[in-house]
Amino acid sequence: MITDQAPAGGRARGGARTEERPARPWAQSLTLDAVFSRVARRRPAGIAVREGAVGLSYGKAELRSAQLATALVRGGVQLGDPVIVHCDDHRQAVVAQLAVLKAGGVCVPVPPEVSGPGLERIADISGAQAVVCGPAGRSAWRSGSPLVVLDADTWGKVRVLRADPSLPRSGPMDPAYLLIADEDGPDASGQLIDHRAWQFSMAARIQQVGVADGAVTVRERPTGPRTISAMWWAFACGGTLHTPPRAGELVRSLAWSGTAVAVFSPEEYAPVLEAVALTPEAVGPRAVVLVGGPCPRELVERHFQVVPTTRLRAEFAPAGGAMPWTAMEFSLLEGTKLPEFTVGSPMPNVHVQVLGPEGAVLPPGRIGEVCAAGPALPFDSVRAVGRELPEADGGLMLRSARMGRWRTDGTLEITGTCAAR
Repeated sequence: MITDQAPAGGRARGGARTEERPARPWAQSLTLDAVFSRVARRRPAGIAVREGAVGLSYGKAELRSAQLATALVRGGVQLGDPVIVHCDDHRQAVVAQLAVLKAGGVCVPVPPEVSGPGLERIADISGAQAVVCGPAGRSAWRSGSPLVVLDADTWGKVRVLRADPSLPRSGPMDPAYLLIADEDGPDASGQLIDHRAWQFSMAARIQQVGVADGAVTVRERPTGPRTISAMWWAFACGGTLHTPPRAGELVRSLAWSGTAVAVFSPEEYAPVLEAVALTPEAVGPRAVVLVGGPCPRELVERHFQVVPTTRLRAEFAPAGGAMPWTAMEFSLLEGTKLPEFTVGSPMPNVHVQVLGPEGAVLPPGRIGEVCAAGPALPFDSVRAVGRELPEADGGLMLRSARMGRWRTDGTLEITGTCAAR
């Protein structure tokens, strides 16, 4: 046994999907772990994760994750079980997520800095009965929690395991992630996202931004929503998730990368951009994707002052989520002329609506709450409370807690936040 205690079963609320969803030929039968496995078979020596000067190859990550998935299955993880992933190392976090997905579990990612009441809240919302963590996370969990601690002792036991013949166990319509909102309080909830939704989302980014077959740089710690979004963009293209451990290395890599891409929040990007501005003759990455809230106009202007040849794209993903609702690309000549908080047009397979107080769809120009549904978004919500909205065709109607309106040009403008419910 590699666990401190054998994990008990416990299906994630929402369980496996059974209803039909819109399909596309390129996403007909793929799971996230299957995407990774396909790349690992094609180029096993390629680097999947580079953390500073240390890299993890696709082949090694594939082998380790299959062995760890086997240990999870033998320890009691069932199809649809939520499993918390709490790692402070990007390489371990990637292997742990792949292992959970191969075992048919649902990844519940937890940023490494979360502790105490935050961990208890996540465990309560998710109903998770098992935790995979790095050595630094061992003391953060109660002694009664069933842990898989990814230390030398655990890896020594896992390496001798042959992959379970039942792996991989998930299907494209099964839940892959349960993302818990950062906010505490009565509206605290998690969103269940299936494998196919990630495929739709990443395919849209590849189509609109390009293939990320080089480095995809992030600043966020492991298992954050932007890191997860960036890593699946990289893995879908056979690229490398690049995580410089120090600010100086991050700035140097961005200033001179030329062909790389980067994923930040607008808040993360602002100080990075100022540091790049101090680098003589900075080239900048090929593209920067900002995921999260609306992108301030001053940041757009500063971007083109510092790195005028770098593409800038903003993806509106409410509540710090990883799944964008709308997106827009700014240009040097036109991007700064738009209203302050325009967030662009809906992503493919996302249906965005502006709703009035009673749930009625509002016409362009009328201000209401921005809501969305669609196969490229979460399909179910866990522990969500407050005013219920009707389900849309094909999935859950998600609330952004943002007020907005449609402009006559078909783009969405955010006008403020919703009053407390």
